[in-house]
Amino acid sequence: MSVDDWHYLPTRTRAGALQRGLGRGAFRARFDPAAPDLVYACVRRDHRWFAPFDERGVYLARLVRDLALPVGPLVAELYTADEDVDHVLAVLTALGRSGADEAIECLRRYVGIGPHWIDVLQSIARDWPANWWDDLLPVAADRLRMSGVPDAFLPGALPWRDWTGCLELPMALPSVTLPHDPCEPAGPDAVPAARRWVAEADSERYWRGLTVLADHGDESDAPALLAGLGWLDRRPDDLCGYDRLLAGLVRIGGDPAHAALPTIRRLWFSPHSYERASYLKARLALEPAACDGALAEGLWDCESGVRLLSVRHVTADARTRRRLEYLRDDPIEEPEVSAAAAERLLLEDAAAA
Repeated sequence: MSVDDWHYLPTRTRAGALQRGLGRGAFRARFDPAAPDLVYACVRRDHRWFAPFDERGVYLARLVRDLALPVGPLVAELYTADEDVDHVLAVLTALGRSGADEAIECLRRYVGIGPHWIDVLQSIARDWPANWWDDLLPVAADRLRMSGVPDAFLPGALPWRDWTGCLELPMALPSVTLPHDPCEPAGPDAVPAARRWVAEADSERYWRGLTVLADHGDESDAPALLAGLGWLDRRPDDLCGYDRLLAGLVRIGGDPAHAALPTIRRLWFSPHSYERASYLKARLALEPAACDGALAEGLWDCESGVRLLSVRHVTADARTRRRLEYLRDDPIEEPEVSAAAAERLLLEDAAAA
């Protein structure tokens, strides 16, 4: 298969579930002899639909660690990548956070010799304790002196913020806030205009109108929001925005919100995983009694927002309690999710006492 005709594999397959970061993919990988190859494939190719927001680092790092896969092939990707390395770097940084010695040493060494050294340095400085990287100051100084400041340099970020005064670095550019167009109404006052905009799906302001109605509209606007879901469905190369419209429907409530449930259930399988937490939140509001399966799966999901909701709402039984303990104790996990898992376990223990 060439790059041009690549496509996501079906969700029912283990490869397809892993590509989308679904909890079922991680759960089933523990029993699949083919899992190592599938996991490496998901590291070599970034399957995130929208890379700036979709999460895969923690998800894949856990699989690498729990399946005891060698780290070498991941590190090799850092050396051979032409440009963007943030996907594999997120996996390796998360592995290092768990205390994996090989990942830690490989990334520290890479700062001295690797082509994308500044990306690596900024990543480990953001995610690791300072005493794991602070001694790399002389290495960074040498590289800056030899090659200048790379384009990936982020002024004001770690480690540069901690090294102020130790290196001659470019100043951070002042941020610029773009003013709202005074000719375009905003907030609740924009609802009458938004209703005109959504009357024509070909209008340049159609999407803007939908978002205004999702945020501020009333029951009379629910049909327009449902039509907006259909409009998004007809744009197969754009999976973003369902969360905004569904949040509006849930806020409005009633029959139109429940009419969106088939769409919400289908979107759970979207490769644009960033919005998955909003779909779960919508189901919890509309059909809480039917969410047990999604919540149990969500404890294994790639998105920290999904894991957080699942930790707080999943039915506690022997199986889910083991996973809650895992999330509480795993140093790879995001702090907010770990803290929520610890709190949930304490509440369950108190209720059982």
